[in-house]
Amino acid sequence: MEKARSSGVRPVGAVITRQLPRVFQIACQLGEMERQWDTIAGPQLASRTQPLRLERGVLIVACDTPAAAQRVNLSGGTLIMRVRRLVGLELPGVRAIVRRPEKHVRRSVPAPRKITVPQKAVDEALAEAGRTIRDPELALAFARAEAAAKTRYGSGRKRPPA
Repeated sequence: MEKARSSGVRPVGAVITRQLPRVFQIACQLGEMERQWDTIAGPQLASRTQPLRLERGVLIVACDTPAAAQRVNLSGGTLIMRVRRLVGLELPGVRAIVRRPEKHVRRSVPAPRKITVPQKAVDEALAEAGRTIRDPELALAFARAEAAAKTRYGSGRKRPPA
């Protein structure tokens, strides 16, 4: 029996991540947690801290001062709740260590151009993707990505007939 398609649009990354082994799913969630750290910890605490790694599931957070470490330890429950809600990662605890956080240089990314993808292009790409991809949600995600790429960049090179 075939799964029913969900009507909501989801990012391709979310669909692909679900198909990965658990260790890769956790790595993706950790990357997402680091990306959203300002929202998770709040602007004041985020400027003085940085998530470092997981040790037996416990999140280790680098703090630049003992006061920041104390704040992290005191607000551990709130941080765990926000990580679960925003990233979907279950953490048993948070531990702060005093060490200078490594600040990453963030580059501004220009806003993407808005494009309108014709439904016909998605349907054509879905027919092709459906032949090789068994999971209907994954096939639809790839079909949408292919149709968007063709709309934005053109058809590219023509494949020789097989």
